[in-house]
Amino acid sequence: MTKLLSIIMCIVFSLGIIVSSLSEINTSVVREDGLRDRAVGWIDKAIP
Repeated sequence: MTKLLSIIMCIVFSLGIIVSSLSEINTSVVREDGLRDRAVGWIDKAIP
């Protein structure tokens, strides 16, 4: 029972770390002057 509990806790903590890192990446992409704005600017400059 303790092995099962430790495996479940490990999975829960791993999922928590993954979700928090994904939200951090999402905010860096979406924020003002983030990656999305830079990519749109690069595309606008590339297309004559």
